[in-house]
Amino acid sequence: MRLGGGMTVDWYQGSVSRPPLRRRRAPGADTGGPPGIVPGGLPPRKLALARRMVLAGVLVLAGALLGGCGGPGDGSDRGPSPDPRPGPSASPAGVPTGDDPGLALPAGWSWVAYADVPRLEVFGNRGDTQPGWTLDNPNPRGVPLVLGVEERQPDWLRVKVPVRPNNTIGWVRTADVRMTTTPFELQVDRSEHRLTVFRDGSVLTKLPVGIGTGATPTPAGTFYLTELLRPADPGGPWGPFAYGLSGFSDVITQFNGAEGIIGLHGTNRPDLVGSDVSLGCIRLRNEDLLRLVDLLPLGTPVTVVG
Repeated sequence: MRLGGGMTVDWYQGSVSRPPLRRRRAPGADTGGPPGIVPGGLPPRKLALARRMVLAGVLVLAGALLGGCGGPGDGSDRGPSPDPRPGPSASPAGVPTGDDPGLALPAGWSWVAYADVPRLEVFGNRGDTQPGWTLDNPNPRGVPLVLGVEERQPDWLRVKVPVRPNNTIGWVRTADVRMTTTPFELQVDRSEHRLTVFRDGSVLTKLPVGIGTGATPTPAGTFYLTELLRPADPGGPWGPFAYGLSGFSDVITQFNGAEGIIGLHGTNRPDLVGSDVSLGCIRLRNEDLLRLVDLLPLGTPVTVVG
């Protein structure tokens, strides 16, 4: 999927049930949910700054996001792309709890880290003197940088890193991020062409999906949702929304200027959902995708098996 043109960001607040974690109220924030939930996981000052950056026209994208989303039969196979805009950024389902590293989460919940610095240093090993990667915040699409957390310690976090090769793990300083949580988890079973949505460790729903073909397969591994973009044409081959994943195609490294990022998105060919059809992305019927957009925060884990 090639992205281009001027971009704007809409902030979105999903509605989910939450356990009784300690909440921090964001004065004057109208989140559409329980008090104290900050859209995008950012403190009000940084949220206002991000919005001003967008309104000032800082966010202009030259390049691409999802390189594995086209495929036979959908009118997108290496053809013209829409002019997508970053869409509603689903807010984290939890609350900032950065000063309580010993807090135990309920079953099925996961920690999520939002970068709190303009450039986040990620280290190959805890305590290294030089970072292995330095990631921009916001990311190249203007979305706050999000990392899935594997392990939480007082001074360090073991995190999934959205770089090649897939399933790369690194360490970040807890002082450089803000912690939130998600009660959701996704599992994609390629052999069954099925997406299972878990909430609080229990199955919430199961949905049919289209996946990559044999020549351009959807990669297996454990990823997470990094961003939520909105194409200009909701009736186009990518549907009304497209989540970016932290994973990359094992086959496609360049596509229409993209780096082969795998996505989870809608389609204008619902009849092909349930088959091997894409260049690696995961396709949902648009009505099913819209259900997920109302639920899933960024940082939600995604496991691809089968």
